[in-house]
Amino acid sequence: FGAGAVLNATGERDMEHLGGLIHRMPVTAFAFLTGCIAISALPPLNGFVSEWLTFQAILVSPQLPQWGLKLLVPAIGAMLALSAALAAACFVKAFGMTFLGRARRPAASAAHEVDRCSLAAMLILTALCILAGVFPGLVIDALEPTIRLLTHGVRMPEQSGNAWLTVIPVTASRSSYNGLLLLAFIILSASLTAAAIHRLASGVVRRSAAWDCGHPDPSPLTQYTAGSFAQPIRRVFGTLAFAARERVDMPPPGDLRAARMTVQLRDRIWDGLYRPIAAGIDLGSGQLNYFQQLTIRRYLSLVFIALVLLLSVLALWQ
Repeated sequence: FGAGAVLNATGERDMEHLGGLIHRMPVTAFAFLTGCIAISALPPLNGFVSEWLTFQAILVSPQLPQWGLKLLVPAIGAMLALSAALAAACFVKAFGMTFLGRARRPAASAAHEVDRCSLAAMLILTALCILAGVFPGLVIDALEPTIRLLTHGVRMPEQSGNAWLTVIPVTASRSSYNGLLLLAFIILSASLTAAAIHRLASGVVRRSAAWDCGHPDPSPLTQYTAGSFAQPIRRVFGTLAFAARERVDMPPPGDLRAARMTVQLRDRIWDGLYRPIAAGIDLGSGQLNYFQQLTIRRYLSLVFIALVLLLSVLALWQ
């Protein structure tokens, strides 16, 4: 949910200037799409594996001895599922508005791929997302020393010895996951579907006007915008999470002014948590400016006092 909020607040206006980049930046589009699938926790990438393991831990939470944790963990699981759904909606908007459709600005029409080093960096991360999702058992075993330190010796069973690199977090009868078989199923089903469509579809060429969604104007401005995509989600969660306020200025009949709709958002977390901290830091840094105006005698006095305090602390410590 936080990722969607940040993207909606900071990147929405930038996305309105893009569009159609998949034709001019196909490698970047592939890497970005892979990242979107991974962060949305869709199989068979690494984000799905991590969320699946988290849900497995939630399912065994009734075995916990504390009643508070028994009630709290399922609520956390529900929030995790909601955040995954909102993340998927967020990155559908991010990819669709940035790479699909038509270019909305001349700069997007003239876009091109970045240099080879940047492409290599993106493709390496893309490959890691795929490999960690297809072979998660190897990653779990590699992280085993760190997990054992954090859990005081408790660890998951070794995964590399399982058949077909299947991940079994608890027991095979309870739950298991095999990214390799899932990837093979996705590739096979997609290939069979494509083959069936090409074989059974008619070979007759049909020519007609393209569907224009009721907007015959060829201008890119008639495309679906990032703001309109986010509006349903903003209306559902905006009042509670961001204190959203929508104001519509509709001119009366006969008035030639354009109608305007303005949306005001306020980040409650920033106002309640980070803004007081930032104000305290600003206040403290302002008070520290006083020490920049001290004379040399006062500086020497402060050094002497600090030395006395340090020696006193050392004497008490010993």
